[in-house]
Amino acid sequence: MKKILIFGSGVHSKVVFSEIIQLKKYLILGFVDDFSDKGKVIEVFKNKKYKNLGKIGNIKNYKKICGVIGVGENYIRKKISEEVNNKFKEFKWETIVSKNSTINGNVIIGKGSVIISNSVINTGTKIEKHCLINTSSSIDHDNYFENFSSTGPGVITGGNVTLGEMSHLAIGSIIKHQINIGKNTIIGGNSFVNKNCDDNSIYYGVPAKKIRNR
Repeated sequence: MKKILIFGSGVHSKVVFSEIIQLKKYLILGFVDDFSDKGKVIEVFKNKKYKNLGKIGNIKNYKKICGVIGVGENYIRKKISEEVNNKFKEFKWETIVSKNSTINGNVIIGKGSVIISNSVINTGTKIEKHCLINTSSSIDHDNYFENFSSTGPGVITGGNVTLGEMSHLAIGSIIKHQINIGKNTIIGGNSFVNKNCDDNSIYYGVPAKKIRNR
């Protein structure tokens, strides 16, 4: 079994934990969180308790283990990945795909990305590094999600959608086919996007309109 660390110990890390443990091919060593006390117990299930192993700099035997980031916020995932990569060259990031998801043919999922239960990713789609596809999202054919991008639960995209680096599709949002969404942009919950979206912006509504710069 592969030995794996989960970076972060907040609420989302427990979701990632639950997906990993169902795969039955990893030995979870614990959590790594710079902002939590070393030795703090994280209760993931009633009968399973793990500890915060300390700060990123305290990792030992990193060449013999792998890891995944259990943080929902794109910016924090990026910050953690950069810190780990700077301190531990060639650290092995693991891709976690829920056994309850559907990944159709010719889909590429990058290192460090996490696909949560009941999601569907259709043929020709490429999900880059450290992305998060949240619960019950439906990503249609030939989408392209850049590094550190993410969806909330229940997101639907049409075919040939591009989501820029660090951008987020909030819960229940729907993206029309052939739409390009820029970098560092947020689409608000339950919005319907039928036009391309700029970088560094927040969009919301039905149809979605630019609310302000980000």
